Amino acid sequence: MKRYVLIALLFIVLMGFNIFQYIEKSNLQNALDNNEGKLNNMVEESESIYFEAGETAEKFILGYFNYEQYPKKEDVEEYLSPTVMNELNFSSPEEYEEEMSDITSSVSNLNIYLGDAVDGKQKVLGVFDNILNVYGGDSTVQSLIEVDLENTENGWQIVDFSFYQY
Repeated sequence: MKRYVLIALLFIVLMGFNIFQYIEKSNLQNALDNNEGKLNNMVEESESIYFEAGETAEKFILGYFNYEQYPKKEDVEEYLSPTVMNELNFSSPEEYEEEMSDITSSVSNLNIYLGDAVDGKQKVLGVFDNILNVYGGDSTVQSLIEVDLENTENGWQIVDFSFYQY
């Protein structure tokens, strides 16, 4: 008889333990599902970063600021919207043509920083040293350019920019 009571008691303890584990597993599964839902919402709400836009901005900076005499339109036109293309200067005035032939520009220490990105638009900041060689003398100018890019059917294009030199 003691043996049956001991077996019944052991059976009750094991059943209680199994029920406790089942409830604990259900609570953990609910917490996991809840956290997974929160994570998915955060991912959907977060802004994307478009690395291709940064590459386009870098190619533009290198194409536009590395030149002899003046920037070449053909080096950068694929990266620019028509509006921006009209804002940039790709030639020198005729009366200064001879003096401008001795001018070269180059880029060094270029760093690209990706900023806000929303709905196929990306802000990019380019920080670089612009080295100007005029009549054989070098002058280095710290330069910043903030570009706004949009993803179009032609790829990433610069639609606006702000340029500063110090």
